[in-house]
Amino acid sequence: MSNNELRQLQTRVNDVNLELLKLINERGKLIQDIDQAKETHGIHRYDPARDRKMLDNIHEHNNGPFEKSTIEHIFKEIFKAGLELNKDDHRKALLVSRKYKPENTIVNLRGEQIGDGKQYFIFGPCAVESYEQVAAVAKAMKEKGLRLLRGGSL
Repeated sequence: MSNNELRQLQTRVNDVNLELLKLINERGKLIQDIDQAKETHGIHRYDPARDRKMLDNIHEHNNGPFEKSTIEHIFKEIFKAGLELNKDDHRKALLVSRKYKPENTIVNLRGEQIGDGKQYFIFGPCAVESYEQVAAVAKAMKEKGLRLLRGGSL
């Protein structure tokens, strides 16, 4: 293979990359339109059965050279990216909900108001520690005046 032929192949790979990018972005816009329609109709966004059908269809049309597992991995990542396009809408609402309904974000935990905007530390032992180790951690935390212990009692 000559250097010229190699450059032509590399140029074609670059062109295909840009075609893939264009198609992925087009797919993303379609996913956003579908999500909007589902929200309008009160339909749950994620449908794992639909993902499975799409993957089965992709596998039927895969003529190589990539293995089935490789193609499945690539498309699962594309599907996941589509889900994440509008996912932040719900996260933003949750993060700012304290501004609108602070009473819904505060939990009373043994006399401490968790979620009131102050920083709290909750200490605890590892799940593989013995009962004696858990008790020792609880005792040490209590001696230091630390009041919240996950997985044990003070």
